[in-house]
Amino acid sequence: MLMQRLPLALFWLLAIASGWSQSPWARPANGGYVQVGYHTIPAYGQLFGGGGSDLPLVRYVTEQTFQLYGEYGLDARTTAMVSLPWRMHERGARTPELPLYIVPTESGRISGFGNISFALRRQFFSGPLVLGGTLRLDLPSVSSQPNTGLRTGFNAFTAQPSLSVGQGLGRLYWFAYTGLAFRTNNYNHYLNTGAEAGFAFGPLWLIAFLDIVLPFENDARPLQPVRTRTGLYENNQGWLSPGVKALWQVTPRWGVVVSGASAFWAQYVPKSPGLSAAVFYRW
Repeated sequence: MLMQRLPLALFWLLAIASGWSQSPWARPANGGYVQVGYHTIPAYGQLFGGGGSDLPLVRYVTEQTFQLYGEYGLDARTTAMVSLPWRMHERGARTPELPLYIVPTESGRISGFGNISFALRRQFFSGPLVLGGTLRLDLPSVSSQPNTGLRTGFNAFTAQPSLSVGQGLGRLYWFAYTGLAFRTNNYNHYLNTGAEAGFAFGPLWLIAFLDIVLPFENDARPLQPVRTRTGLYENNQGWLSPGVKALWQVTPRWGVVVSGASAFWAQYVPKSPGLSAAVFYRW
């Protein structure tokens, strides 16, 4: 079978996509994968606004996240997944973007768990094309500072069913996915779709990806006011974000990956690229 001819590294690199795997492939029964990663958006002073405009911030904001991510094969076609993000955000010096803003504003720092997530993936069948489905649940995050606008996640449950399809072709692979996410607490629901493809040069994989989030304006939770605006977990956020990754399979069991992503289009998110690095181990 085609999947049996794929290099083993393929199965493990597919688990690295912004901390969550959107691939259609399941882990082997009793097989596992653990990843420890770091993600940052360096200090930014502007957000992408609606309609192509920019939204200046009163103070610079820096985002940092340490994340523990794991997968475990319950059987040959079912994989359980968990993500534990620990976020550390800071609102610092005044920006030059709003020099005439005279209302007092506060700086500050916050740390705590973000939206802890659990998911199940089911690989429906194998063949020339592989089809899989995932059901993911994000728990609410309640750490916030209303006076600074800092928070560590959405104060809402999010349920996201999705489908993905992919193909392995020797040392080349690709997959595409699409799903709908439903949020509580008056946040907008959204469509999440995208694709990923990679090619191996020996133990090194070069990967390109595209992730798209399109919110539905079903609820009217307002944007934070100017004095506390940070771009952290706002309602109605969306993006069309391309990115690249490089993965080095150091040994058959562990490796490292680095990635970066920007945006062709976005709204109410930082106007600054995101950078990530991770170490993973599988068995």
